[in-house]
Amino acid sequence: MANWQGCLGDIAVFSEESLSLSFGELPTQYQELLGKPTVTPLYHQGLIVVDGIDASRFLQGQLTCDVFKLEVGDSQPGACCNPKGRMLADFYLYRVSEHRYVLQLHRSLVAQTLEHLKKYAVFFKATLSDATEQFSLLGLCNCVKNLKDSDLHYSAVRNLDDGRQILLIDAIGTEISWQALSNQATPVGTEYWQLLDIQAGLGHIQSDTTDLFIPQMLNLQSVDAISFKKGCYTGQEVIARMKYLGKLKRHMYWITIPHRDSLPGPGAPCYLADSGQSIGNVVTAVRNGENDELLVVLTDEAISSAYLVIDGVRSEITKNDLPYSI
Repeated sequence: MANWQGCLGDIAVFSEESLSLSFGELPTQYQELLGKPTVTPLYHQGLIVVDGIDASRFLQGQLTCDVFKLEVGDSQPGACCNPKGRMLADFYLYRVSEHRYVLQLHRSLVAQTLEHLKKYAVFFKATLSDATEQFSLLGLCNCVKNLKDSDLHYSAVRNLDDGRQILLIDAIGTEISWQALSNQATPVGTEYWQLLDIQAGLGHIQSDTTDLFIPQMLNLQSVDAISFKKGCYTGQEVIARMKYLGKLKRHMYWITIPHRDSLPGPGAPCYLADSGQSIGNVVTAVRNGENDELLVVLTDEAISSAYLVIDGVRSEITKNDLPYSI
């Protein structure tokens, strides 16, 4: 993300392998942080800009959300799918001006998502580019008060249902915004933000899970990320058939398992403890104190089990209540 390594200097540790950063906080400290104001540079996220007089019409034909309903300054969750209805990426879509949109997605997916979308953009007056270095993203928890918009220099904001906010900031305003926020909030790293996503029931596609799930498997219908009333878009036929004619056999669940030596990675297979049949996959996993918390796509039968084999390790599971209905 633009300027983060220079802006944060020696106070943060960056990992290019995992596309993450840390300020030295430990999983055993996460519970204490939950009630405090925190600020996280969303280093693991990338950005794509779509410009042009046909930008709205182009995106309407490619994304699961209703782009035409998005006003300037608003944001919307959604997904980009292949013709088989499998998710290539999920995102937050920002409309920053009449003919300009920004898609926020996992950094590992920017290049391949651009390549996919450009195949369709040739028929529209719209240009697409990697904007990861043009903006910065800051995640806020337990909203910082008494700061003026002029202190933050953000171009758009995404308000999440759990009270968190994501600020989309021009690169030139990164340092000023960071200083203003970090003076009032505790800087925390990527894994803590991902833990909050897990607890909010927000699963996100990464490079290891692209082309693995249809949107309803990640409960996107429950977070207003799919429009079933808009016109056609790539993958729409499969997604609509699942809603109106099919029966979804797998959903995303939030579970807790005892701490293990290594976290299961995105896409790791899950099995019933007494069977070799695959019943789902890990979406994301984060340590939290003495336990590990996961979002997993599972069959309804599997989630009622007391034990699952997750990435080769038999684990006792506890199902947690999601903050929305599926």
